[in-house]
Amino acid sequence: MRLKPIYTHIAFLLATAPVYASSTNSDLFELPLEDLLNIDVLSPSQTIKKIGQAPNIISVVNAYQIEKMGARTLSDVLKMTPGVQILTRRNGQDMVWIRGIPSGRNSKVMLVIDGVPQREGLIGGWSPDEQVQLNNIERIEVIRGPGSALYGGDAYSGMVSIFTKQDVPQATKLSVGVGSYDRQWASFNTGKAGSYGKLILSGRWLDSEGYRQQYDRNGFDSTHRNNVDAKSLSASLINEQWQFGVNYDDYSTEYPHYSSNQYKSQRYQTLSAHLKHAWQFDKLSIENQLYTYRVKRTFERTIFDENNTLDFYSDSDLDTAANGLRSQWNYGFNNDHHAVFGLIYQQRQVGEYHETISLKNSLPTTEYESRIVRNGDYAPSSHNRAVYLQQESYFWQQSLGVTIGARIDDYPEFSSETSPRIAVTYQSSQDWSSKLIWGTAFRAPTFLQQYEVRNDNNVSGNPNLTPEKIETLEAEWVYHFSNNENVSLRGFSSDLSDFIQSVAGNPYDNSLEKQHVPGYEVEWNAKWQASWQYFNRISSSFNYTRVNSDQASLAKDTANWLLFAEDAQFSFYLGLNYLGRRNPSDTYHARVSVPELKEQNNKSSYWTLDSNLSYRPDGHSPWQWTIGVKNLLDKQHYNPTYAPDSYYDVRKEPFSIDVSVNYRFN
Repeated sequence: MRLKPIYTHIAFLLATAPVYASSTNSDLFELPLEDLLNIDVLSPSQTIKKIGQAPNIISVVNAYQIEKMGARTLSDVLKMTPGVQILTRRNGQDMVWIRGIPSGRNSKVMLVIDGVPQREGLIGGWSPDEQVQLNNIERIEVIRGPGSALYGGDAYSGMVSIFTKQDVPQATKLSVGVGSYDRQWASFNTGKAGSYGKLILSGRWLDSEGYRQQYDRNGFDSTHRNNVDAKSLSASLINEQWQFGVNYDDYSTEYPHYSSNQYKSQRYQTLSAHLKHAWQFDKLSIENQLYTYRVKRTFERTIFDENNTLDFYSDSDLDTAANGLRSQWNYGFNNDHHAVFGLIYQQRQVGEYHETISLKNSLPTTEYESRIVRNGDYAPSSHNRAVYLQQESYFWQQSLGVTIGARIDDYPEFSSETSPRIAVTYQSSQDWSSKLIWGTAFRAPTFLQQYEVRNDNNVSGNPNLTPEKIETLEAEWVYHFSNNENVSLRGFSSDLSDFIQSVAGNPYDNSLEKQHVPGYEVEWNAKWQASWQYFNRISSSFNYTRVNSDQASLAKDTANWLLFAEDAQFSFYLGLNYLGRRNPSDTYHARVSVPELKEQNNKSSYWTLDSNLSYRPDGHSPWQWTIGVKNLLDKQHYNPTYAPDSYYDVRKEPFSIDVSVNYRFN
C-alpha cells in the first residue's frame, strides 16, 4: 500500500476543516420501529409528510445506516433497496435498474441532490459510483415507480433523491483510511453556526489502483484495473429564508474492459449549485429555487502495436450545462386539504462535444467519430416548460388520504406530455396501512439519440424520436406485529411503450413493441434489545423482489438481508446481497474470441456478503476505529455487459478490506 501520498491530502483536509461544534445527533435505537418507518419524507409530494401517507412506494436510508454499512458508493446503498438491481457497463460505471426496467446510462432513473436534477445535458445520465460523495448525506429517498407527475421526464422508472446535511455537526470529524488495491482516502465534515445562519462544509479524497479486470471484452487476458481518483467538496449556507449550496466532484478512472494494448481514460468534473428562497405566510408557503448542473468530461484513447509504438490516438471532450428555475406554491386550506402548484423552466446546453481520431495506423489524421449536429449547429440547446398541480385531501380523521395531481411538460421538439397520478392511502389502525397508486410517466429522448452523427457505421441520431411511455399500478400493505416488527407486501404492474432503441446498428427509433412488467416485493423489519454483554441493540431487515420480465441480463429474483448490532462501544453490520440468474439472450458472448470463455455462462445466480465493524473506547471518546470487508467470502461474480451483452462479462469486486480511523475535534 502506498501510504505517503495520503498525508498531503490529510493536511489539506485539516487546513480546510476548522473546529466547530453544534447540536447532538439522536440515537436511532431510542426510537420504536414504527416511528422509524413513519419518518418524514419530502420527495413523493414535495411537501413534508409521513412515509405511510406518501403517494409513492418509497424507501429511506439515513446517514446513520450509511455509516454503519461502511458504504463506499451510492451503489453500495442502492443495491440493498427492494426492487433495485445494480449492473456495470463496459466502461466500469454502474447502472441502476428499478423493477426490471433497463436504464443504460441511468437516464430513466432521476437523481436529485437538494432539489437539483443531476442530469447531464447530452446523454442524460449519471453514475452512482465514487462520483457521489457519501459523507455529507443526511438521507436518501428511493422512489420506485413513475415520478413524472411532479418531476417530469427524467423520473420514468423511479427516482433517487439525496438530501445533504442541513445541521451543523456536533464536532468536526476527520476520517482517514487505507485498504486493498492501494486504496487510500480521507474525508472531513465540519460547520459553524452564527448570526448569518449555518455554514456546513465537507470534503473527500480517494485514490485506488482498483482490482484487475482479468479479461478484456473479447475474452483475452487483460492488465487493466478498476482504478479511481476522486475528489469532492461541498458547502452550504443556510438561514431562515435562504439556502445556498454547491457541490463539486472530480472523478477519474479508465475503461477496464479494453485489451491490454489499449488504454482509455475518462475524467468527469461536475458542478452543482442552487439558490433557494422560501416565504411562509399563514396558509401559504412559496419556495423558489434557481439551479445549475454542469458536466465536463474528457476521454483519451491510445492503442499500441506489437512493437509498443503508438498506432492510434483519439480524444473526446464534452461540456454541457443544465439550468433550471422552479417556483412552488403550497396552500393549506385546513388540516385536511392541501394544494401544491408549481412552475418550472429548464434549459440544457451543449457547449462542446466531439470524439476525434488524430492518429490512425501511426499516421496523423482528423476524423470525427461522433459529433452532435442539429441543423448545422454543433452546440445545440433546448428547453422545456412545465406546470404541475396536486391536491391532497384527508378524510375520516385523516385515516384516508387521496392525492390527485398532474404535470404538463412542453418541449419544442415534440408535442406536450401530460403525466397524471392518483394515490389513495389508508391507515385503519396502528396495526396496518395500505396504498393504491396509479400514474404515468415519460422519458424524453436525449440530444445524443436525436442528433448524433457518426462515421463508423454505429448508431446515429434520429430527430423524429418521441418520448418513451410508462403506466404503472402499484399497491402496498403494511402490517405491524408490534412497535418493533412489521412486514410489507407490495405489488406493481407496468406497461411500457415507444421504447427508443437501435436495431442492428440502424439509427435510433421508437419501437412498436409493448412490454408488460409485473412483480411484487416482500419486506420484513424488526428490532429488539438483547441481554448480551456486547451488541445488545439489534435491528434486521429482509427484502425480496420478483420481476416477471424476459429483459436480457435482468435478474428476476433479488433479495437482501441487513443486520445492524451495537452497544456503547461496538457497532456491527452484515449485509447479504442476492442476485438471481440473469435472463439469457441470443447475443450473449457473440463477440468473445476465446472459445472456452465464449461458452462460459456467467449469468448464474450469486450472493455476496459485506461486513463492517466499528469500535469506540467509550461514548465520549473522540476516536473510532473501523474495519470493513466487501465480498467477505470472495465470490467470483460477473455482470453481463449491457447494450450489447455480446462482449465478455464485467468482473465484479473480489474480496477487499478497508481499515479507517475517525477523530472528532470537540
